[in-house]
Amino acid sequence: MSSKRDKLIEEAQRMTARGQLDKAVKAYEQLLALDPSAINQRQKLAELLVKTGRSDEARAEFFTIGNYYASNGFYLKAIAVFKKLQVMFPADIEITLNLARLNEKHGLAANALAEYKQVYEYFEKVANQEEALKILEKMQNVDMQNIGIRLKLAEAYFKAGKKDLSYAAFGRLATLLQERGDNAACNRINTRIQQLFPEKSEFMLEVLTEQVLGGKAASALNALQALLRSNPHDKRIWNLIVAAYRKTGQQQRLKAAYQLFIKFFPDELSARTGLAECLAAERDVTGTLECLEAFPPDLVDRQVAAGLVAVYQALELIDPVNIRILEGLQRAYLAAGDETAAANLDVKLSSLLSLSRGQGTGQPAGQADRKTAAQPEAGEQKSVGQPLTEAVYEAESVADAGAGQRSDLAVKPVEVLDLSGGDEDEIEIEVEVDEEGDFGELGPLELPAEETGEDWLNSVGRVFDAITTAPRSVKFGIDLDTSDAQSHYDLGVAFKEMGLYDEAISEFRHAAGDPARKVECLALQGACLREKGDVVTAESALRSLLKPGLALNDLCSIKYELALTCEAAFKGDEAAALLEEIDQACPGFRDVRSRLDAAGSEPTLDFSDEDLQGFELN
Repeated sequence: MSSKRDKLIEEAQRMTARGQLDKAVKAYEQLLALDPSAINQRQKLAELLVKTGRSDEARAEFFTIGNYYASNGFYLKAIAVFKKLQVMFPADIEITLNLARLNEKHGLAANALAEYKQVYEYFEKVANQEEALKILEKMQNVDMQNIGIRLKLAEAYFKAGKKDLSYAAFGRLATLLQERGDNAACNRINTRIQQLFPEKSEFMLEVLTEQVLGGKAASALNALQALLRSNPHDKRIWNLIVAAYRKTGQQQRLKAAYQLFIKFFPDELSARTGLAECLAAERDVTGTLECLEAFPPDLVDRQVAAGLVAVYQALELIDPVNIRILEGLQRAYLAAGDETAAANLDVKLSSLLSLSRGQGTGQPAGQADRKTAAQPEAGEQKSVGQPLTEAVYEAESVADAGAGQRSDLAVKPVEVLDLSGGDEDEIEIEVEVDEEGDFGELGPLELPAEETGEDWLNSVGRVFDAITTAPRSVKFGIDLDTSDAQSHYDLGVAFKEMGLYDEAISEFRHAAGDPARKVECLALQGACLREKGDVVTAESALRSLLKPGLALNDLCSIKYELALTCEAAFKGDEAAALLEEIDQACPGFRDVRSRLDAAGSEPTLDFSDEDLQGFELN
């Protein structure tokens, strides 16, 4: 079989060289019948089928090749194959979808989004809403931080009548904007929700609740403060803001929030318990007792009582012989239904009361005017720590002017924080369209003589970027994650090997964002221009890269591509001189030596006398 296989390969190559393409196709078909796994030979067959105009058969062969590479994990090679198919069959949406999936698998998010966007636009055009939604969901999975895609998906869900999914998508978007601190955009989302879902009047409260409970309380605080400013009588917002301060560990702000919470809701026992916890944490025994003893006993339920027990236990650790603390703890135990724990305090209380009467002090032991380290001296203002918010400050004013419901607790005004909003620009929905592509005819490539170093290299890069290539439908962004530069570089090489030079140039432009490979990528762009047939532009662009001080390998790469370009421009002497320079500076560089040897062995028309011996002129 091996012998027959070799003979068929030789025959196919011979027929191809002679231009007998149909016979070459037959030879390759026979070969693949013997060995279907000969993927390189299948690719040659596919290319011959293209040349002979048998496009459908070529498509089938390229699909087989692309799927082979993809199934074996060679995603970049598979991408190059399907990209060639896309050029051949631009209207075939299956090819574009394959490209999107392959780019996603290889981690080329921007490329994947570009391909998915084409698929989405196709389904939109043919009014296939269900498939368009699926593509938007895939795009969101590719880039979970993309605001435009998230907004487009939320709107698309609503348009498709999937209102629950739409509302949830808007909620996730608002949460993302909250985490970024983009209050202006979040407000616009809230406005949009009121338009689409007029019955959902508490959208922002739901979003912020999920954010606080989800462990992202810090990023929710500004919006909570703004919400509180407009709804100071909503107990749910107060509960949420104290939960946020508790989760972020802002103890002083938590205490101030509890104080103002009580101003609006004097009978809110959970707020009084929370304030008591804050005071106990500061070891303010007297303040804590005053707060706890303000509880109306008939309103204390078991849930509140559990919190009271914890506070009294904390006070007992600070002052274990304070009768007020022990009596309060006993009452809390009874309210919580723990009669055994309450009874266990009887002996200790009886002893302390007896001791107090025996001393004749006129007041129980432990109830003398105690001042802990955390309590202020007379005339000293006790700080509430950092300011709470402008919202809470205004809430205090509203409470003071209200129905006269005031707590006995002294509440100090808090300072005002600036809660000014952010940028008012509208959110971009569409993926940004690339305006590049048509720069007209490219004139001589000249660079300012005074530019040196990085400025010079950046200028050269701009020259290359200005070179016209086939327009792309989506701009991938200016800032490149250099960790992805290797993938763009490898994909550029794969495209170049497949003869997709515009696509290769685009990938090399991306890879050039990595400073370590910028020169090499610029040189490869020049090589692509040469292969496209634009030899003049390629030569000018490559010459602009030549500059003293380049690394040896970079300099040799540029000279090598320039030498090949000079050959294509019929400047053989200059090409040979460049190859000689490379060989002397870096022996063994690529195929320089073999090219020089081949050039030296070419026949010449200059005959020596020895060559003419044996020939007689009649």
